[in-house]
Amino acid sequence: MLLSAEQVTKSYGDRVLLDGVSFYLERGDKVGIIGVNGAGKSTLLTQIAGIQPSDSGEMFLNGTPYKPRSPLDATSSGVAIVVQELGLVPNLPAGINVFLGNTKRFSRFGIINNRKVYEAANQALSQWGLPPIPFQRLSGDMNVESRKMVELARALASDPQILILDELTQSLSHDNRTVLYELIRKFKEMGRSIILISHD
Repeated sequence: MLLSAEQVTKSYGDRVLLDGVSFYLERGDKVGIIGVNGAGKSTLLTQIAGIQPSDSGEMFLNGTPYKPRSPLDATSSGVAIVVQELGLVPNLPAGINVFLGNTKRFSRFGIINNRKVYEAANQALSQWGLPPIPFQRLSGDMNVESRKMVELARALASDPQILILDELTQSLSHDNRTVLYELIRKFKEMGRSIILISHD
């Protein structure tokens, strides 16, 4: 068992979104989560990815207690997410967005080497067979599809064991969906796991 969530709950005021939900993920699993709008699909995923805490319940990753305090904390544990909403800083280059909060390895004397950032971002894409992106462009100047691919690059750059994709396909063209499905196949072959919400 790679990940398990036991009796997870989450409420907003009187509105209960998760009521004792348990969820299990084994290595190499590709799992789709389905349900009507407001059923709590994204709420569960954001708790696994450290975006928001659970009210109660517990999670285990590789058999040890797992309680991520932030997305960066989850990423350092091998869990990465592409959220449904756009999650980039629009006035920063796309490449900086990929490594936001993790740019120290590209810095010297406090100055970031942008060229190395852009190279590393494209290397993360090419490693998985994804097309290159002009990472020097401001994220806010990109169309929605390109921005979602930047978010996917950010997730992949952390070399995750668990990749969570929340409604990514609805923003992608047919060609990029095909590329994404190939990525999912590779993840499974490598014994890594994918959790997916999709309209497809």
